[in-house]
Amino acid sequence: MTYPIRLRTLALRLLSILVAVFLIWLSLRGVDFADFLEAMRSAHYIWIVPVVVATLFSHWIRAYRWQVLVKALPNDSSSRIPTSELFASVMIGYMVNYALPRVGEVARCTHLSTRHRMSFPALLGTVAIERVADVLVLGLGLIVTALFLRGRLQSMFELVEWPQIPWAWIGICCLGLAFVIYFGLRSNAASPLRTRLLSLITAFVGGLKTIVRTPERWRLVWTTTLMWLTYGLMAYIPFLMFDLQSSDGLSYWDGLAIMFIGVLGMVVPTPGGAGTFHYITVLTLTVVYGITHSDAGAYAVFVHGAQLLLYLASGALVLFWKPSGQSFARHNVA
Repeated sequence: MTYPIRLRTLALRLLSILVAVFLIWLSLRGVDFADFLEAMRSAHYIWIVPVVVATLFSHWIRAYRWQVLVKALPNDSSSRIPTSELFASVMIGYMVNYALPRVGEVARCTHLSTRHRMSFPALLGTVAIERVADVLVLGLGLIVTALFLRGRLQSMFELVEWPQIPWAWIGICCLGLAFVIYFGLRSNAASPLRTRLLSLITAFVGGLKTIVRTPERWRLVWTTTLMWLTYGLMAYIPFLMFDLQSSDGLSYWDGLAIMFIGVLGMVVPTPGGAGTFHYITVLTLTVVYGITHSDAGAYAVFVHGAQLLLYLASGALVLFWKPSGQSFARHNVA
């Protein structure tokens, strides 16, 4: 049984890599190679330092926000996970995402749960709350971006064929599946497997309830806002590196808009958003802002490549600094 499952997993990983390679080729196929090399050569690489600082700061804020939810878990009233421990788990999650798409959140919860004997499903519930907050900010950001760039965006949407997805029916099916699972588990609580699943679901729901339990909801608000504003800074600083702010008049708010649009590229599960990020970023810069294909390609390649190297290096450093396994700190969390 394990062989076909592993083979299917390997096939899915290979498919995601092929999709990434195809999208990178598609986004860079119109680039003049000589102009691309010149753009990379003439870039002001002194701006790498503030890019790294902004990136690490944004993820420190993410860890600081996560701390609010972790503190609100049941039986955790007398303990406090240091922000450094949460930051380590967050960076491991980002590193894993570049190898295994959509597994990073699981990896960071696993790392924290093993070091502090915490409930993995409960931690996963807190991460789900984080994702809900991020989706709300992303939705608001996309609405504002669409309002301010509606004239420019029209030409971009005309170039892309968007599939018609029956979201209503998908939602109804998911809701029905949830009911079937719930009542199926309730029907025979004596089964060891079902009892285990019920306990996992209960722990996960307990993690979701941290949004209600925590007394620091305003901390969730301002940390989420600061984190996303810093993401915009991460997109804007490379403008300074490639002189796009002077030659093409791009501002911080344009960087924030490009960041919001670029996040849509992460919907396709490729390693670290490779290919999808390049395609949608180059498309936005060239069609919406009128930047040359070579400069847009250099920007996309640098931003993604710099993040790749940073996450791999910081994740490996964190694993050496705070390896998986039980830490000396004891936290009595169910």
